[in-house]
Amino acid sequence: MLPEIRSALEETWNAPVGNWWGTSEGGPTGVSCAKGSGMHLADDLLIIEPVDEQGRPVPPGARAAKLYLTNLYNLILPLIRYEVTDEVTLLAEPCPCGSQHRRVDDIQGRLDDCFVYAAGLTVHPLIFRSALGRERNILEYQVRQTDNGAEIAARCLGDVDIPGLRRKIVQELAQLGLKNPEVSITPVERLERQAIGKLKRFFPLLKED
Repeated sequence: MLPEIRSALEETWNAPVGNWWGTSEGGPTGVSCAKGSGMHLADDLLIIEPVDEQGRPVPPGARAAKLYLTNLYNLILPLIRYEVTDEVTLLAEPCPCGSQHRRVDDIQGRLDDCFVYAAGLTVHPLIFRSALGRERNILEYQVRQTDNGAEIAARCLGDVDIPGLRRKIVQELAQLGLKNPEVSITPVERLERQAIGKLKRFFPLLKED
C-alpha cells in the first residue's frame, strides 16, 4: 500500500490503517502494527539483507536499492540470498509495541521502476507519485518513460488540473537536472493490467543491447 493511499484512507475513516508487505518468493515479509510506523519484518521466517546496487550492506536509515532474501521454512523451494528489487529502509528505533523484530519504512518503490535518462540521470518514481498521488480525483495512473520525459495515462474520477499537474512534474524533473523535460498527461477510461490483475505503474525505457 502506497503511503499516499494509506494517508487518504486514515483521513477518510479516522482510523489507523495497517500495511502488509509480501513476496511470492518469501511469502509474508512484513506487517505493520497499530503502535509504530513502518512494518515489522518476519525475521523468524526469513533472512532479509538490505543492500545497495553493488550488493553492499546498507545501514538503518539509508534506502536500499534492493535486498537479498533467504527463506528458512520452504523445504520444497529453498532460496538463498535471492535478489528482490524492492527498495527498503530499515528503521533503527525500537517500536513502541515492544516487538523485537526489525522494522522497515513503508515501501516507496522498486529499483526496476527508476527511469534512467541520458548522462546517467536517475529519476525515482517518487517524483511522479508525489504529484499524482496527491490528486484526489486520480484513481490510477501509469507513467511511461520517454527519451526526455514521460507520457502519463490517468484514470480520473472528476476534474483534474491537468496543465497545472503537468507543470509541477516538469519543474521537478528540471530541478533534478533533466534538460527541457517533456511531459504529457492523458485522461483514459481504463489502464492496461498484467495477466494476474496487478497494475504496473512505471514503464522505464527498454535498454538497448
